[in-house]
Amino acid sequence: MWGFFYGMKFDVMSLMNFKNTYIILLLFITLVLGCKSTRSINFQSEIPLQIDSPYFQTWVAGVQGGGSGIDVFLPVKDLNSIIPDSIHFRGQRVQTVYKNSMIVGHFSTPQNQRQDVILSNEPLAEANNQLLPKEDHSAFELEPNTCVLSYILENKRYYYKITDLTQRPSIPYPTTPPSPPH
Repeated sequence: MWGFFYGMKFDVMSLMNFKNTYIILLLFITLVLGCKSTRSINFQSEIPLQIDSPYFQTWVAGVQGGGSGIDVFLPVKDLNSIIPDSIHFRGQRVQTVYKNSMIVGHFSTPQNQRQDVILSNEPLAEANNQLLPKEDHSAFELEPNTCVLSYILENKRYYYKITDLTQRPSIPYPTTPPSPPH
């Protein structure tokens, strides 16, 4: 009779070992697949365009609630068939604008933002409330004077790190535009 229990004990132990082995194998496979899905981003060492003297500039509106921000400027001569997509700077990501031979990223900062919110039991009274801005966080941890340009070339995304951006003096915008000379 003891032989019967001894045999069951062995079977229970085998079953527990199988479960432990199965759990460990499952965790190992999850870790391996998880690591493969987290792709590392390789920065391009060269870019098919010439960026001359990149810089950033802070700005603030002269009116209360008029906003503030930082603009990143990447002066280029020619885009050479690349499509600038976004700029990553100081923990944020914004879509680029290309105008007057400049790739520009407009970043908002929390200072001097409009704070007016109307709360009412009348739905139409709240119609002019602005939605909270959706922040787009960057995947990169960068130095304060470094940005990353994301661009598309031949339907493939690339990243180019730009270091040593120079800071130009801040632009304080007046409450009203200056009057034209007479």
